[in-house]
Amino acid sequence: MAKCTLAVTLAAAPTQTVINGREMYECYAETISPEPAQLLLCMNAGKKIGTLFAAKNTGDRLIISGDLTLNTKDNTTLVNVLSFCNAHDDQFINEVIVVGRLSKEAKVSDTNKSAARSLAVNRYNGKEEITDWFRLRGYSYAMERLVAAPKGSLVMAHGCLEQKNNRDGNPYVEIKCRTVKVHSKGKGGSPNPAQGTSAAGYDQEDFESSNDNDMPFDWSN
Repeated sequence: MAKCTLAVTLAAAPTQTVINGREMYECYAETISPEPAQLLLCMNAGKKIGTLFAAKNTGDRLIISGDLTLNTKDNTTLVNVLSFCNAHDDQFINEVIVVGRLSKEAKVSDTNKSAARSLAVNRYNGKEEITDWFRLRGYSYAMERLVAAPKGSLVMAHGCLEQKNNRDGNPYVEIKCRTVKVHSKGKGGSPNPAQGTSAAGYDQEDFESSNDNDMPFDWSN
């Protein structure tokens, strides 16, 4: 599961297209944040809300909610928009929640202030199961959780979406975690980190939380 609520600025007006046999509206946008993330927004053209979305123009500011996915073929971050509203100039919202299984070991930054780790999130596109690999970064208690949790642990991470560039200059998105919660009954042991990432059937209380509000003001690594 990967859900998001984001304040965005449209980089272009929505256009109609066909994706997997469905008529959709799509357009590029970027998050309203110090380190904006480039997004491709998609919305079902067969619904009334799709008509309202199609009427938007370049530069419009919106608050969108929907499913967050990754397209590894062209390194695009997609949001399947389920709802939206107009945003004021001073509104800033960047909330992401992902549930999946941890892969490999955490990589601690050279300054020992943060740690990064990959999270496998499964989704089904109607034909096959697809795994999205999200990069998590944690500070303080969230960092401790990312470092200590065994490979394959089922976790729920809550944070904000930001865009970075790798050594080759190619962009990628990173979730900077406010909290990392490890499921008490899913601590490692899964031979496939991408297997069973759905949170269906799990109780919220089963996720052991790191302390809330442990996101630092200093974002340097």
